Amino acid sequence: MRRIGSIRRTDAFCARVTTRRRGGGSSRRMVMPRVVLVCFVLVLAGVRAVAAETAADPTVGPAMRVLKENCVSCHNPAKKKGGFVLTSRELALKGGEDGPGLIVGSSAKSPMIMALDSAADPHMPPKGQLSAQEVATLAKWIDAGAKWDAVALAATRPAATRPIVLRALPASYRPVLAMALSPDGKHLAVGRGDQIHLYDLSTPARALVVQFSTPRDVVQSLAWSGDSRFLASGGFRNVRLWDVTSGKEAGQIEGLSGRVTSMAFVPNQPLLIAGEGEVGATGIVHLWHVPDGAAVENWPGHEDSILAMKVSPDGKWLATAGADKLVKIWDLGTRKEIGRLEGHTAPVMALAVSRNGESLASAGTDKEIKIWKVATKEQTVALQTNPAGVTDLVWVDDKRVLSSSEDGVARLSSEGNKERAERVFDGAPDVLYCAAATPDGKTLFAGCHDGNVYVWNAGSGKLEGTLSLTVAPVATSRPASRPTTQAVKPQK
Repeated sequence: MRRIGSIRRTDAFCARVTTRRRGGGSSRRMVMPRVVLVCFVLVLAGVRAVAAETAADPTVGPAMRVLKENCVSCHNPAKKKGGFVLTSRELALKGGEDGPGLIVGSSAKSPMIMALDSAADPHMPPKGQLSAQEVATLAKWIDAGAKWDAVALAATRPAATRPIVLRALPASYRPVLAMALSPDGKHLAVGRGDQIHLYDLSTPARALVVQFSTPRDVVQSLAWSGDSRFLASGGFRNVRLWDVTSGKEAGQIEGLSGRVTSMAFVPNQPLLIAGEGEVGATGIVHLWHVPDGAAVENWPGHEDSILAMKVSPDGKWLATAGADKLVKIWDLGTRKEIGRLEGHTAPVMALAVSRNGESLASAGTDKEIKIWKVATKEQTVALQTNPAGVTDLVWVDDKRVLSSSEDGVARLSSEGNKERAERVFDGAPDVLYCAAATPDGKTLFAGCHDGNVYVWNAGSGKLEGTLSLTVAPVATSRPASRPTTQAVKPQK
């Protein structure tokens, strides 16, 4: 296994456009359409140009760290002490109640630097004094042009008093925090503690055919590539990529700042999106090329952890939900925010896009399921069918949505009845964290804190049982019914 930058890769992970078949030794080259290839190169070039601009100025990174660790906690959109906000260059230059906070190119005339002097009145920070080195860092940055790096500012964390070491999980702690159904409908991936179980839904017994391990690292999120070949799993400060055709890990993306609690592949494109962050800190959206793991772009998404994300069926837009109570819609072509859906009064835990791509459902700990029209960004209805916090959502058709809940009950709800669920599915003894439904909507799944995946018949509402925890005897190192071996293709 090789490490390149912050990405640790196997040989298979390093193969950018060539997929090697195991056994025969032959290889097949994935040919990118010329226009797509040129566009992708231009995108990468633009991203690298921006990165190069900030990297060429050594004052930017240290200045972002000083601001984050000493200033942003008071000078942010929520608190706005003195009307001064330091979460973007535009707001920093605008200043507050007393005028501009800094004068680009002149630290000596910048009010922000003057307020850091030990004898200043008013003095900043109000309860402490920055070191001479920290003040000098900000002064040099202003004199050099006060360039900004929003991602560096968001990602900066106070230094830990001691390194974080992941230890073995208790034997009794195996919650099912994430599930993902493959696009071809054949396999259900289940994150159970630090294990990933892959079930073959094409068999009557729904046999457990593959088990992957993420030692000491709880699986927080799962996502399938559009061709059902690659499975991505999010953990603590890393993303793992699994090649389901070989039954082996394809590589890891490392160096992230927090837990990766949401992920999604872009349909018909070799792109993986993930949301990561820590509680109370800015959530970052990351975009990588797959399968090589090359970083394409990242940007601050929410003012707190990103708890859910979904991509539209046509791959044109991304919806994200956060602990900051907001749902945001992003144009994936420009990576710009094109919609902000407000109305939830608590963290938004779940999102689901209707099969026709016209409606977006959102829900969270405020217990309401809100349905939005994507085209107009307007809320059409608020469903009050859950007496407890909602943890996940799945559209089973264009009219009904399945929800998993903190009360251990799954429910089918529709816009036709705002206050009562169409059908209730019980039998789980603890919190349900995630849900899934077969493409025909006839079988429903929900992952529980007790480590089991409960299965219901959608028509009768009857509990059929739980998925097996034992690998089927006939299974080998790869699924009995394998997904296609075709490489991830870019959109034509």
